[in-house]
Amino acid sequence: MSNAGRPPKSLQEKVMSGSRIRSDRDEDAQVANAAVDLGLPPCPTWLNAKAKKHWDMLGPKLVQAGLLAVVDGDVFGLHCDNMAVYETVMEKLVDIDQWVSKTPNGFEVQAAWLQIRNKVQEQIIRTAREFGLTPAARSSVKVNKQQQLDLLGAEASTSNSNDPYRDYGLRN
Repeated sequence: MSNAGRPPKSLQEKVMSGSRIRSDRDEDAQVANAAVDLGLPPCPTWLNAKAKKHWDMLGPKLVQAGLLAVVDGDVFGLHCDNMAVYETVMEKLVDIDQWVSKTPNGFEVQAAWLQIRNKVQEQIIRTAREFGLTPAARSSVKVNKQQQLDLLGAEASTSNSNDPYRDYGLRN
């Protein structure tokens, strides 16, 4: 069996997008996800300072959104490491002259740093999709509008108990 077509959605993506969760297909995923605790995993020791900065900035936001579990540390660490490598590569490519290098024969070719940057960009986008960090990954997420209204205090302003005109009828 090939892996052609759209990649399967995780259970969290199905819940966030409002998809129907079928017991005959998603039962195993529900059991597996119930066993995984949401939370910020411990930061891997192999991350450098730039990657740890990204870890500390993005990790809590993903936990708050319910997209990062304790067991996701290694994959999230790879994403943070890719971001740190990208930052380093972009520091090397500040000047446009560094984007092109010359061969021993005098031909101009794309610099190695630019090729590294392109490869790291692909890796970042690939790992970012795993955590819903791209617009395409977020496009199917539906927001509970009532929950948003409750956060803004809309319930208090629209309830009958706060209505000063509740005792008035149309003809009073």
